[in-house]
Amino acid sequence: MVRLAGITKIFHGKDGQTVAALAGIDLNILRGGITAIVGPSGAGKSSLLRAVNVLERPDTGTVNVGGRDLTSLDDESLRRARQSIGMIFQHFNLLANRTVAGNVALSLELAGWPTAKIGPRVAELLNLVGLTDKATHYPAALSGGQKQRVGIARALAPNPQLLLCDEATSALDPETTRQILALIRKINRELGLTVLLITHEMAVVREVADQVVVLEAGRIIEQGPVAQVFAHPQHQTTRCFLLGETGTELPPALAARLLTTPIADGATLIRLHAVGELAASPLLSDLGAAGIAARLIAGRVQPLGDRPFAGLIAALTGNVGAIDNAIHQLRARGAEIEVLGHVATDAVTAG
Repeated sequence: MVRLAGITKIFHGKDGQTVAALAGIDLNILRGGITAIVGPSGAGKSSLLRAVNVLERPDTGTVNVGGRDLTSLDDESLRRARQSIGMIFQHFNLLANRTVAGNVALSLELAGWPTAKIGPRVAELLNLVGLTDKATHYPAALSGGQKQRVGIARALAPNPQLLLCDEATSALDPETTRQILALIRKINRELGLTVLLITHEMAVVREVADQVVVLEAGRIIEQGPVAQVFAHPQHQTTRCFLLGETGTELPPALAARLLTTPIADGATLIRLHAVGELAASPLLSDLGAAGIAARLIAGRVQPLGDRPFAGLIAALTGNVGAIDNAIHQLRARGAEIEVLGHVATDAVTAG
């Protein structure tokens, strides 16, 4: 659906310095899927999203959406082409002096739809997002989640092929976030709509995305299916993003006592990620058969799409050779394991 080739975007500051927001981006977005772009602040996420519909024209490179090179179009042709690209925003961007129905109708009016067709289309969309009873209300009377539903309905009004989501849930509470993400997934499945969203929250990626792209300093540092990136992160930035989401941050008290070499009667600390059947199996209990005692320090098992995902920190005690062999066997079964270091057993108990 989207093919970006050689995209660069340079911003020039008042002090004469330049910043490369995007530095040679090559990216393909699959048709009919949900792709999440994640990265730290300043990574270039918003610039990349705005390059897709050429709200920010790249300095170099091409943007192809649905088989059409948007970067080659004049302003009028680009305006018409954007009707196939919907966009929802972090802060909703609704018009305060228009009702819910009026906000949804606006994009159809601007696109030149016949008046007779606008009303039925608005009613259809408000039903889809669950706001039929709010049609005559004004934005000031709506909750944050309801405002975002209006924004989604407005974005869908002209029957776009592609939906861009600019931090669409970051201004919402956790429960409302889950509801909006469920709505985006429903729209994706029922309408076959391609969705490209940016976020700084790995929980959003885990809950809704099929593919994930990790940005840092305007460059793609990692990408792939969500399950693959969660279970086997290749870049340190990705690993750092995953720590909070997987619950595998090492407690500071233990981190301060880590040693690089095994100690007598000590424990080996490991961080483990696993997806699917392996994540649902009694991983730590199974180690007992090899004569290894395993103590759970931190972590959780949670859904990743329709599969379980485990992120754990465990302290393993026993024969060093047996521990090494057990780690090898778990890796052979598909687990991602990082040996964090070694501590005295009393540190594990205290931690």
